[in-house]
Amino acid sequence: MSPPRWLCDNLQALTALSAHDNAGLPESVRINRAYVHTALKPLLPALLLGKKVAKLLRNVLRLVAQHTYVHREKLSKPRKPGPKPHKYMTQKHC
Repeated sequence: MSPPRWLCDNLQALTALSAHDNAGLPESVRINRAYVHTALKPLLPALLLGKKVAKLLRNVLRLVAQHTYVHREKLSKPRKPGPKPHKYMTQKHC
């Protein structure tokens, strides 16, 4: 049984914030949250079981802080309007 989705999302958000603060990154640089999920996945069982993971967590925070991107304000790339592919799959019977 996997942990609830909201728990994983909250842990990812806290990890991203902690990594950003510990690395002293500027506000325009953001943490790649998809990578946070990848980095936390093997560590999550130990965190939930309450094992001593302080050293592992510090290593994960350091690793996550290296995977960033520069956020640019007012830069949007809207999708082309049109029908979504495979619409019939959304209307599939149970």
